Amino acid sequence: MRQKIKKTYDLTGGDNCFACGPKHPFGLHLEFCFDPDIREISSTFHSDKLFAGFPGILHGGIQATILDEIAFWGIQACYHQIGFTYDLSVKYRKKCPTDHLLEAIGCVGDIRRRIVATDVVLRSSDTKMVFTSGTIRYYLPDLKK
Repeated sequence: MRQKIKKTYDLTGGDNCFACGPKHPFGLHLEFCFDPDIREISSTFHSDKLFAGFPGILHGGIQATILDEIAFWGIQACYHQIGFTYDLSVKYRKKCPTDHLLEAIGCVGDIRRRIVATDVVLRSSDTKMVFTSGTIRYYLPDLKK
């Protein structure tokens, strides 16, 4: 069952995070839902023209940021642990429009040698057309050290 994630910043101090922080004056202010049964993380986002690279097209760096943040919060929800981006593999499949309701979805994988891979997509909320996809891998540090 899909549940809204309560973002906790006590470990990260990230309430000013560009992607998800509620206090960032120009941030994306992303919020997330997680379904633990299928380990799926999701978020919806209105692609404001403020974040355009070219007129009418969402900047590729913003797209990658959204997908990276999906992976982070998916790992946080699934494993209750912070992680750090290990690498990103992103494919820009179609022009992602501004002034459009988007949804980002990630499927959180298993931990292998302290690395978790999350398969991610950014797509239109209404037509489900995929604009961007990829795999984001996170390193999970040993917090006991």
